Amino acid sequence: MTLLVITGALCLLSPVASAFFEDAFVRLDPAAETAVERAQRWIAAAQRKDGSWKTQHGRNNTGEIAFAILALMVNGSVPGEGPYGEHISRGVQFLVNIQRENGLIIGTGDRGPMYQHALATLVLTECLGMTQSPRIRAAVIRAVDLIVDIQHGGGGWRYQPRVERGDISVTVMQVMALRAASEAGIFVPGDTIERAVDFIKACYHPEQHGFRYMTGSGDAAFARTAAGLVCLQSVGLYEDPIIPDVVDYLMGTAFADGKSGHYWYGHYYTSVGLYHYGGDPWKTYYPRIKEKILKDWVKYGHYHQLLETSWAVLILGVPYRYLPIYQR
Repeated sequence: MTLLVITGALCLLSPVASAFFEDAFVRLDPAAETAVERAQRWIAAAQRKDGSWKTQHGRNNTGEIAFAILALMVNGSVPGEGPYGEHISRGVQFLVNIQRENGLIIGTGDRGPMYQHALATLVLTECLGMTQSPRIRAAVIRAVDLIVDIQHGGGGWRYQPRVERGDISVTVMQVMALRAASEAGIFVPGDTIERAVDFIKACYHPEQHGFRYMTGSGDAAFARTAAGLVCLQSVGLYEDPIIPDVVDYLMGTAFADGKSGHYWYGHYYTSVGLYHYGGDPWKTYYPRIKEKILKDWVKYGHYHQLLETSWAVLILGVPYRYLPIYQR
């Protein structure tokens, strides 16, 4: 296949870039902006001195920590700058400090280490674009090398740091990390991305217009379909012929299954995917998910759990457009 190549660098917070963001900055409505700021204060207050957070899934789950860092960055804070600059810096240094000799970035007891590893790699890469830190760069290179080395011949990745037949959830996150690394100037082999995209497209269910968990069998589902959409967009396939049907699938399922175990995971990806798609789907979706979050947060201003709260902040904060994942 011919891969549409994404060019451009991550957002460098130079004076010129900062001026650009001041011009391009989009404010949320007052209720949503207040909700984001309130939840960010809760996330920041929960950070430990070593830069980590108490996590739900294993001790020092690096995926949850990565999402918490992204949530603090959603409206403009960067390492060392902004209301949460120091919190972000401590979180980033924690991730760098726990990287293992083989490049793996996971905490103690992390379940599904490659998913957590890719999220940590993504965050470090986005912060590398903002700091140009040699230490972060070295960590990202080692992390990327691990991802590339253990890709399955079929194009995917699985949860353990070894070559295994892939699934869509883990594979999407590896692609996101590799895409960000490539944009930050880290070498990523072109065939690695191409094989991964081939795998993602092979998970597509043409009758159901969504994505399966693995190739060859199973039904489409909401969360994995949202992840598949964002993956295709992240490598530049905004106009792929299957995308309108995928968007229709998401619009029909996003609020149809109650609060499943993957509810907020699915909505995180849906918010990014529909934002990039634009038009009526985004205009319909965002007010509805925003209303749900604001209603849920009336009393406490968060979900009492780090991961769900971070996802919700990222969903509400999509219109800010600060994070590279929100930029087309």
